Amino acid sequence: MVSKSYRFEPEILIKNLPLKKEIAKQFFKRVYSTPMHVYKERLALIQFENKEMVLDAGCGFGQWSLGLSHLNKKIHSIDINQNLVMTTKKILELENKKNVSLYVGSIENLPFEDNSFDAIMCYSVIYQTNFKESIKEFYRILKPEGIIYIVANGFGWYLYNLLTGHSSASDFDARKHSLETIFGSIEYYLTGKRKKNSSLILSPKLISKYMKSTGFKKIVCGSEGHIQLKNSIKPRPFYRKNFLQFTNVFEVWAMK
Repeated sequence: MVSKSYRFEPEILIKNLPLKKEIAKQFFKRVYSTPMHVYKERLALIQFENKEMVLDAGCGFGQWSLGLSHLNKKIHSIDINQNLVMTTKKILELENKKNVSLYVGSIENLPFEDNSFDAIMCYSVIYQTNFKESIKEFYRILKPEGIIYIVANGFGWYLYNLLTGHSSASDFDARKHSLETIFGSIEYYLTGKRKKNSSLILSPKLISKYMKSTGFKKIVCGSEGHIQLKNSIKPRPFYRKNFLQFTNVFEVWAMK
């Protein structure tokens, strides 16, 4: 059955996308099984609407870029993975969205001018980068009183994956990845050295503290999907708040 939210069927479209890994195909089908109105509601909830210029930093499969394109004037979307950018391009073409510009690049070194964006969305990407450099870049390109929304993973997320094997696929071992992330994070926080292409366990306290030192203000933290800046919309979190009392997936909203 064709989704009522999109002009394509994920199960059919995926056969014509440049996605080689099974885990990527699995995730693509999952994000596009979520109706577009759910993404749009989240964006309105955090005041990502009626903006002139918005950046989707680490756009992935483009679900947030597509949502942003419905609610804002001009969207710039960037990802370091060219196949994901091409996938986003295909989605936007099928949805006839012409107000999104796509780029291949790192969010640690963004190809945009200072003070050029009204809002920045960075959903589930920053922990795969040098988060301090990424935050500095976000501050640089954001206009005064511009807003930013970051989602990242806490220790609870990796503990959950380690114990359950959630999100595993034929070419991705979630338990192994979680162990590598846990030990890699311990090494980073003890020595300051981060292994290339590794993920880091982050926390709301750490991210908000560094954002504050960078210059951000009005910093608000919460469990993923729980920050509510518009009372007329009911929050729809995608993840549970905690796992075994440890922070799971969290979000940070701030203003420059």
